[in-house]
Amino acid sequence: MGKDMFALDGKVAIVTGGSRGFGKAIAIALAEAGANVVVASRTQADLNCVAQEIETRGGKALAVAADMLDRASIEKLASRTIEAFGKVDILVNNAGQGWNVPFLKLTEAQWDQILNVNLKGYFLCTQIVGQHMFKAKSGRVINMSSAMGNYPLPYLVAYAAAKGGINAMTKCLAQEWATRGITVNAIAPSYFATDINKNAMEDKAINQLIMSKTPVNRWGQVEELVGLVVYLASDASGFMTGAVLPLDGGWSAG
Repeated sequence: MGKDMFALDGKVAIVTGGSRGFGKAIAIALAEAGANVVVASRTQADLNCVAQEIETRGGKALAVAADMLDRASIEKLASRTIEAFGKVDILVNNAGQGWNVPFLKLTEAQWDQILNVNLKGYFLCTQIVGQHMFKAKSGRVINMSSAMGNYPLPYLVAYAAAKGGINAMTKCLAQEWATRGITVNAIAPSYFATDINKNAMEDKAINQLIMSKTPVNRWGQVEELVGLVVYLASDASGFMTGAVLPLDGGWSAG
């Protein structure tokens, strides 16, 4: 076994929520490992910037605006991927949303929005893109979950419920598709230094709470996440399926 086990040359990957944060970093990392990458989110202009960065680095990329709660939009994403690259080998479900809201003030509309974006979106995208993997008898599904799915903080009821649902969906689907050559795994990060967490990083009380739960006593860096994604996308992880892998600086160790 050598570096070739982690190479993704000739593979085709779709990354949802690919215009910023984790999604952008993951898309670039997969491209640098050799994959042709399709980045998807709702904002075409932001996606174009990511695709251009990948191509500037020598990779191949396609930017497709898509709404992960719209079946027709996801079907178009899958079709454009097949038209451009002939197949799809890797799906990274990454699009997500969450708010800190006290439970008694959580509205039904907020609950529906968070569950839909974080869970229903993963269901729709995996079902539609997964059809192509199922026919090919080969594929990698990688779900971005969260430490909140098993070790939640207060005021995150809807978000934690959605991430817990992702964990259960991952384990169930891994068993269902195990004999089709498709692996289904999830990554459960805690708090990482991304733009979406900038306000929390700058809030002394919130930062202190997060550090009290994090034995390594610092925020994660996106560079520490992308290697695990590449591993799960590669041949090196062929015997791993149904795993929810913590990437949390020790959050889950306590």
